[in-house]
Amino acid sequence: MTKTVDEHSAQSSRDGSSHEERNLRPLVVDIDGTLVRSDFLYECLLQCVKHKPWTILALIFWVLRGKAYLKARLYEYGGEYVSADFLPYRPEVLSFIEQATQAGRPVILASGSDARFVENVAKHLELKGQHFGSSGGVNLTSSRKADRLVRALPDGFDYIGNSSADIAVWKAAGVRYGAGVSGGLERRVISKGMTLERLTPPEKMLKPMIKSLRLHQWAKNLLIFTIFAITYPAYGLGPLLETGVGFVLLGMVASGTYVINDLLDIEADRRHTTKRDRALASGQLAVPLALALALGLIAIAHVAAYFIAPLFCLVIAGYCALTLSYSFILKRFAIVDVFCLASLFSLRVIAGGAIIAVAPSPWLLSFMFFFFLSLALAKRVVELNRKRDTVPPAQWGETLAGRGYSVNDRDFVISGGLATAALSLNVFFIYSLLSNLTLFSSPWLAMLAGVVLAFWLLRMWYLAVRGDMHDDPIYFAVKDWLSVVLGAILLMLVIV
Repeated sequence: MTKTVDEHSAQSSRDGSSHEERNLRPLVVDIDGTLVRSDFLYECLLQCVKHKPWTILALIFWVLRGKAYLKARLYEYGGEYVSADFLPYRPEVLSFIEQATQAGRPVILASGSDARFVENVAKHLELKGQHFGSSGGVNLTSSRKADRLVRALPDGFDYIGNSSADIAVWKAAGVRYGAGVSGGLERRVISKGMTLERLTPPEKMLKPMIKSLRLHQWAKNLLIFTIFAITYPAYGLGPLLETGVGFVLLGMVASGTYVINDLLDIEADRRHTTKRDRALASGQLAVPLALALALGLIAIAHVAAYFIAPLFCLVIAGYCALTLSYSFILKRFAIVDVFCLASLFSLRVIAGGAIIAVAPSPWLLSFMFFFFLSLALAKRVVELNRKRDTVPPAQWGETLAGRGYSVNDRDFVISGGLATAALSLNVFFIYSLLSNLTLFSSPWLAMLAGVVLAFWLLRMWYLAVRGDMHDDPIYFAVKDWLSVVLGAILLMLVIV
């Protein structure tokens, strides 16, 4: 006779079973948030938005037909882009599963995700036997999951879960384990008279959230002070506060777009040697929280920018639109991608002028565009160097994930980068020596600044071509002592 959930719970809570029986009892493991730090539903949704955006229009109809139907459709349209081999598995849970299999215990996966995804994960982990997932219009969570397990495993089971939906399953289980369980949920479980053995410590969200904002990238937004620095002899320090606030608002927009970019690149980042440690790719930051964070930052920044200067609001709206276009599609096309990056740097300068109602010189914008176009190409060389060092020559013709370049394009990228570097220096010398609106009070100071800039730019390319640069050129420059010294010299020349 099949036991009910309550009867099974009562039996499991007794201490009558021997230690040997407990060690041989099947171990049932939830997937979303437990075995894996992420949630497959959101993973598929992201891939649908990225690869098949037209499916967004169908979402409302899928939702109306129930959550199980929604999961099935999302799997069909986005599941192919989510590989079970690269999911952010919790090492503590994997180790616990390995110990159970070595002890001869059956290990069963039971998840609210689509049953086909559950089978993919089981195959990746080489777990034999029957596994359970949502199918046939049944969303296998909470009491539905508990009832299914009680019927399939009448002699009892132990269970590893992570959310409030798992309370009903914990109630039916013999030994209850938690992975990724919040302190509030643990107290709630205890209040219901159950004990919970933690496999992982409580997770902290603040640090991954801050990490996802990439605050070190705000250094690029210092370009917003360019127009102020050029015009302060005429306008004084009055616009400094407004420009400073604009710097923060532009940083908020940039951080929001970085988070959205990481959401769209989550699968590609997991296959990357270093990017897999990002907060979203590693599962430290949940997708819904990341999306709310990104949209909140962008919305608040635009509202505040409007009150500073409507034109400034329009410029950062254009910056945001170009950044998102780059994240969604433009970064996949060779040459187009680096032109977008150079344009984004130029927009930072334009934003600073919009705050104080001063139009930047075409000479200045030309220099900025070609200068940062060169650095963008240097960034691609760094990425191509990394691939060249990690794959055999037979694979050098394959394009980088999400990019339009292959290792075989490296010489072309280097040539383009050096050419645009030379062009930017040419524009700098003409602009600084002939224009009346420069940072320098003397042509000799301008010439000296140009020499320092040329040395720094050529050194950056020297390091990139040799493979001695392993980061984004801007980020590398912030950490490189010689770049910091040269930057200080340029600043001194400006002050003089």
